[in-house]
Amino acid sequence: MKRYCFLLLLASIILACRNGETKEVEVKTKTFMVNSDNVLIDTVFISEKDTAFVIKPKVEQDPTLQEKKVFEVNIMFSNKKWPTLNFKQAIGADLYLVGDLNGDNTPELLLRPEWFSSCWASINLFSVKDNAWKMVKSGSMYFCADEYPLAKRIEEKDNRYYLLTDSLVDDKFIINKKEIKF
Repeated sequence: MKRYCFLLLLASIILACRNGETKEVEVKTKTFMVNSDNVLIDTVFISEKDTAFVIKPKVEQDPTLQEKKVFEVNIMFSNKKWPTLNFKQAIGADLYLVGDLNGDNTPELLLRPEWFSSCWASINLFSVKDNAWKMVKSGSMYFCADEYPLAKRIEEKDNRYYLLTDSLVDDKFIINKKEIKF
């Protein structure tokens, strides 16, 4: 029942944003001012039961685009046990909910930030620790012709987990395996 109330609240926020109104939204310990002139909210279904809401800057209508030094996204989750994730240097995010890699009964999260141009991006693995998302491992990925989308970026071998990252050496793509340690 609480989940339905939360989803109803989020639906109200989205409708308010379309009307150009400003509303305060309380999520865990953070409050966001959502103004439809400045931000967009993307809804990302990350599992059958869980949804992420990416609050991102509305850059296409931002006249101060060249003046800004920092762009950031805030990600809220329908699962109230998960804290809000703030990621700087992004104008959007692609997300993938990974299984529980460290045995704490909470899944890990892969985030690929969106940026203005380029097919290269960072790939970031987060885990919840002390009620906050902490970055566990990061690397780079080439996503335009990506043989390994986010869903294929974690590999298990001999009870160890690896993050698959990309690099370019002598005009050839190299897939690197970085061991994930918690």
